[in-house]
Amino acid sequence: MNPIVKAGERVLSVEGAYNVRDLGGYATKDGRTTNWGTFYRADGLHRLSEESRTDLTGRGIVNVIDLRHAKEVEEKKNVFAEDERVSYHHISLMNPTKLANSQVYSLGDLYVSLLESSQAELQQIFAILAESSDSAVLYHCTAGKDRTGVVSALLLELAGVSQETILEDYSLTAVCLTPLMEELRRDRPEGMPAEMYEHFIGCDPANMVKMLGHLAEKYTNAEHYLRGIGITEVQLQALKARLIG
Repeated sequence: MNPIVKAGERVLSVEGAYNVRDLGGYATKDGRTTNWGTFYRADGLHRLSEESRTDLTGRGIVNVIDLRHAKEVEEKKNVFAEDERVSYHHISLMNPTKLANSQVYSLGDLYVSLLESSQAELQQIFAILAESSDSAVLYHCTAGKDRTGVVSALLLELAGVSQETILEDYSLTAVCLTPLMEELRRDRPEGMPAEMYEHFIGCDPANMVKMLGHLAEKYTNAEHYLRGIGITEVQLQALKARLIG
């Protein structure tokens, strides 16, 4: 483990971001524990100070995956996009055009839609997660809740973490994002009623339950899903080793 990584430090104190978290320390159903200092989930990184960037790279993070769509990236540039210390990957996990043609009435619908309509992008993301050798990976979106939450849920399910624990990890976002809520409200899309938008920036575990239910019903589990979208057996074993090896 990298010396700067502290076991038990779930939520990182990072100047300029509010929802940077380590996926380590979660108990699996067979009695093991997910590794600390391997996979990090986060919200937007455009406000990060140089000190925070150094802190994150000091944790062994050499791959940063930006899940936001092109307009978000253009408006709020990722501070790691031109940082020579990391490999920056922009893989938009939410295509507004695809979503416009989907039946999305809740966050649960959105998460299911991502599983079905963004399989090529998820294949790219999980290939990077698998092939990052001994280095750490940070993946993020704007709030670190929806796109980031789907990737995190798939990782934890693959590791053999219980649904209850996956929901606990998802729900922790509600606490972390408290300082960011007013900024998120200012970003409400034109034409979307405020009441509806509150549901979309919320963090109701029922939405993740819907996605996990769809995953189980259609694919059995994350391993079968990932194999189906093109993750190889070698990559799957590498992911498992990185998660709980």
